[in-house]
Amino acid sequence: MGGALTAVSPDIRRAVLGVPAMNYGTVLNRSVDFAAFGKVMDASDKLDQQIVLGLIQMLWDRGEANGYAWHMTRDPLPGTPRHQVLMHVAFGDHQVAPVAAEVEARTIGARIHAPAVTPGRSPDKVPYWGIPTFGASTGGSAMVVWDSGSPVPPLTNTPPTQGRDPHADPRRDPGARRQKAIFLRTGRIVDVCGAAPCVITP
Repeated sequence: MGGALTAVSPDIRRAVLGVPAMNYGTVLNRSVDFAAFGKVMDASDKLDQQIVLGLIQMLWDRGEANGYAWHMTRDPLPGTPRHQVLMHVAFGDHQVAPVAAEVEARTIGARIHAPAVTPGRSPDKVPYWGIPTFGASTGGSAMVVWDSGSPVPPLTNTPPTQGRDPHADPRRDPGARRQKAIFLRTGRIVDVCGAAPCVITP
């Protein structure tokens, strides 16, 4: 909910979003947290499920980042300042699908730390397509991917089930904490990973 809060706040000028995402309907099927609830829906056709989630998404838009993303950084709501956002994404997150963070980054105009992951780790033909990169330091908004070595998330509309869940790893990493502190104090997003992918040893 941090993205929605950032967009509507008249007081927040900089925000760090830990394991961010938008479009709750996309996240649900790809989250291990939804498995118990998904069993109720599994009695119905998979296509019907997606139609229902798409319809419900129109209600969720009123309370999550998906409905406020455009106003988060580019076009502030009346009475609110322009905001800067730093997104910390856990690669292979079992609870919040990183693909939904990519959608959010594109929408808010965030740049991505490069290289985002070690070559060959991303299953995408063009990893992080459409998200411009930043070098050693940047202003504005950015996304940083933190890789704890968890298995690559599936390309299907299903949650990761292999390996450990890296969901909380970025908030525990000293480099990630230092990056957040500098950003919140100065608005600068510094490369704390030495021009390499941000790797966390759990």
